[in-house]
Amino acid sequence: MTKESNRISLSVIVPCYNMEKYLEQSLGCLERQWEGRTDYEIILVNDASVDDTIFRLTAFKERHKDNVVVIDKKVNEGVSAARNSALDVARGKWVVFFDPDDALVDGGYGRLLTLAESNDIDILSFGVKLVRSGERIGSLAQDLNVHIDWQGSSLEFITKYSFGISCSSFYKREMIGTKRYSGLTICEDTLFNLSILLENRKMARTDSQIYYYLVHPSSATTTINPVRLGRHCDDIMTAIKALHNFKDGQNDSVKQRLTEHQSVFSVNVLTRLLLSDKPRDDAREKVRVLKQLCLFPLSGSGVMTRLINVVFTRTWLLPIVRPLYRMYRRCCD
Repeated sequence: MTKESNRISLSVIVPCYNMEKYLEQSLGCLERQWEGRTDYEIILVNDASVDDTIFRLTAFKERHKDNVVVIDKKVNEGVSAARNSALDVARGKWVVFFDPDDALVDGGYGRLLTLAESNDIDILSFGVKLVRSGERIGSLAQDLNVHIDWQGSSLEFITKYSFGISCSSFYKREMIGTKRYSGLTICEDTLFNLSILLENRKMARTDSQIYYYLVHPSSATTTINPVRLGRHCDDIMTAIKALHNFKDGQNDSVKQRLTEHQSVFSVNVLTRLLLSDKPRDDAREKVRVLKQLCLFPLSGSGVMTRLINVVFTRTWLLPIVRPLYRMYRRCCD
């Protein structure tokens, strides 16, 4: 990797915490993105890892000095703060986020960058493929036909597509401006994206699946840890309240979409309350807020919905149901 000029078209932001075992694959993916382009930078943020992550990142920078920046944080502050540190120094006209335990289609970023540059847009969304542990990752660049499948305003996009994953879009850096990720440990992508999308930007989407989102058995979203899940409950409630505030001044279609997202988050927070160690008083307060926002009882007739409605209408059931539900989840996983 070399750079022909000081012009940077794309900044790739990669937060890393104890990612040593994934970096060979993910850094290799980043090497195979460019199809001859050199007008990019890869900003690797080591979030005070305790494994050999920083040595892998430093070695990668040594091989690609002109295109790689390494930020070595001495205190672990989480993925949001790591991304914010990179946003503070990013120089690209466009910005994209990449998580180092995921993967990319060869040549994908290069083709997306060309597509973004050739259209009068502020944000380019692209497809994400969910890949579970053990599944084979395929698709090479020559098999990929990247073109615009939809174009419109970002408000229209909110009503049509998923908007909760930061890693699925190219953003013009000027559109981000001083906006930064919140300190949440979950739902931070949704709030960051909405802070941009609700400004009614010019937007396009390609359905081409450039990004592989890898679900690992030990990932934060699949492992039962009562203390961490308790923190998630608090953060999801913060996100639910933020979505309520985001509705102000929006049209009915956008309001409805945000309400749907709140409903999904409500299921998530109550499910995590079943798995967490939060006391009953805390659970009662969260249910009170959900009722105030007309999000509880949950709608639907499924078994899980009925269980949640019964338990959180009678919170004295929590100590009885929790161990049974944890056992069930562990068996399912």
